[in-house]
Amino acid sequence: MPNLYATPAELKAALPDGFRSTTTKYDPLLNRLAGGVSRWIDRECKRVFYPSLATRYYNGDGSPELWIDDLLSITSISYSFDYGATYTALTTADYIATVGGDYNRPESTTKLILNRNSTALSTWPRSQRGVRIVGTWGYSDDAVNAFEDTGDTVEDNPLTAAATLLTVNDIDALDPYGAYSRIQAGHLLRIESEYIETALTVNVAANTVGLVRGRNGTAAAAHAQNTVIYVWRIPEPVKDAAVIQAVRQMERGFQGFGDARAQPEISQIFFFKQIDPEAASKLSTYRRVEFP
Repeated sequence: MPNLYATPAELKAALPDGFRSTTTKYDPLLNRLAGGVSRWIDRECKRVFYPSLATRYYNGDGSPELWIDDLLSITSISYSFDYGATYTALTTADYIATVGGDYNRPESTTKLILNRNSTALSTWPRSQRGVRIVGTWGYSDDAVNAFEDTGDTVEDNPLTAAATLLTVNDIDALDPYGAYSRIQAGHLLRIESEYIETALTVNVAANTVGLVRGRNGTAAAAHAQNTVIYVWRIPEPVKDAAVIQAVRQMERGFQGFGDARAQPEISQIFFFKQIDPEAASKLSTYRRVEFP
């Protein structure tokens, strides 16, 4: 299941005693559970929190403003007056990328405003597929720094385009915050321009991890030894919501998916149903308001 918002290791850390990091038999279940919860979050928030390289098309409405999906970075923007038969490229001086019209926020772009000082285009074309945007799509609180240096590098010489196993310096070294291993199963990595997902096959002694190559619109490529490895960082409240909801669902599974559990030692009954209120609260500010 691709593009996890919480890794199996993060789920195990939040589960009750008995699910320690050395316990691996539940990892496939945790992986699937994290995947299901991640896609639930996408639907709840009406946006995705992972990057994808793609070309997307929009119909202009004859105004200088264009609402778009969350856009992390722009490769090119072009326009067409003949329903996509031909396109003319814009330069970066022809438009302004904003967050809903706010020019000073670090999140992913949600609106493109044509620059009034440009002579290239004054309004977005009223044409089917009138605007073509090539870029990296997805939401981040900090679009520029969403990929973080792991502190590790490729140790294969080289990592070939067909390789499905990556060797690093120290796979279980702590991340920059001292919280978790810097490379875990379930991570989305970036090596040069390729996105790579890490599989459940992690060998700490050998410093290797299994790979799924060329993810999210990128192509598998060879990477030289000592190339820097970056990891995609999910907004922390979104990660927290994924952990809370996944652990809640797993606990419910342990009791046969019943909606209540009694704990006679403290004379309490716990109810488990629908969305966890804390998870919903953490997602509240990340729900996208539909654009016109």
